[in-house]
Order: sequence, then C-alpha cells, then structure tokens
Amino acid sequence: MKKSRWIFILILALFALYIISRDSESPDITVDTGTELEELMMDAVPSVDPVVVDTTGVDMEAIEYQYSGTISDVTGGETITGINTGGNSSGFAQVGYDGSKYSLRATFENLPDPQGTDFYEGWVVRKNPFDVISTGVVEKIDGTYINTYMSEKDLTDHNFYVLTIEPDDGDPAPAEHIAEGTLTK
Repeated sequence: MKKSRWIFILILALFALYIISRDSESPDITVDTGTELEELMMDAVPSVDPVVVDTTGVDMEAIEYQYSGTISDVTGGETITGINTGGNSSGFAQVGYDGSKYSLRATFENLPDPQGTDFYEGWVVRKNPFDVISTGVVEKIDGTYINTYMSEKDLTDHNFYVLTIEPDDGDPAPAEHIAEGTLTK
C-alpha cells in the first residue's frame, strides 16, 4: 500500500513539474528595440494564431482603431538581402479590438521591391512575456505595400510592430528587420 502511494505522489510531482515548465516556455524578458530584439525574434518560434480571420472583402480603412504608431526604418541605409531603402522607408500601423475581432492595418512608403522570391512580412511583438506573431505577407496594392490582418483573439498587448524581409526558405522565424515601431493609444 505504501509503495503505490509513493508512486502516485511521484507521478503527481512529475505532472506538476511538466505544467510549471510548460507555462515558463515564453520567457519573461524585457527587451529593447534594435539588435537585441532582432536576435530574439530570429531565434524565436513564432506563436501560431489559431483564430485568424480572412480579410478579403473587409474595408480595413473603415475600422475604428484604438492604437497606432509610426513605423521607422532600422536599416541605417545598408543593403539587406539585396534591397536598400536608403534609410528612408517608413510606415504607419493601426490596431484595434472591438470585443470580437482584432484588426491591424499597416501601410509603407519608400520600400523597394524584394529580390527574386523574397517577400516582406509583418509581425506583432509582445515584449514581456516575449511573444511574436506573424501578421502575414505584406502585399503591394496600387504601388503601396500594405499589411492587413484580423483575428478573433485580442492581440493588443502585442504593441510593437516589425516589418521584415524574408527569404522564401520555409523557415517560419522572422528574418532581417527593415522597420519597427511602437503602437500606442
């Protein structure tokens, strides 16, 4: 009888350790922008948003956004993955949550076209605890690069936006940063 009790206690303790380690997979880190954030994001496994909403036919300009921010070039004018923004790319991102849907719209200026099969991708970042979610491929519409994204999940705590240039290599991790910015009320 005593042996089975000890086995039960051991199994219970192992289960508790599993739960604790699972909850700590997203590190509680505070990061600054720039190189430190870029390195963390490149090593990160992006979270998957299971409740993404199709934005086809949605007038993203008509949505009331509560958060917004300027997205600034972080390339320093250097050539990155075959493109050179001259340090002049910029953007504006807006985010809102209406109680049932999270919406993001980001527009960019002075972005050169990617080389070959490379593409631009948007990301929202929560710095503490650290989490990264892709907002998808940035599309060129009428000469302007635009990133639209909707989810049933409230992601307004992901208040930092990053634009990356991505190689078409199947790697889901964020690649080279082109522009970044904080979203505020």
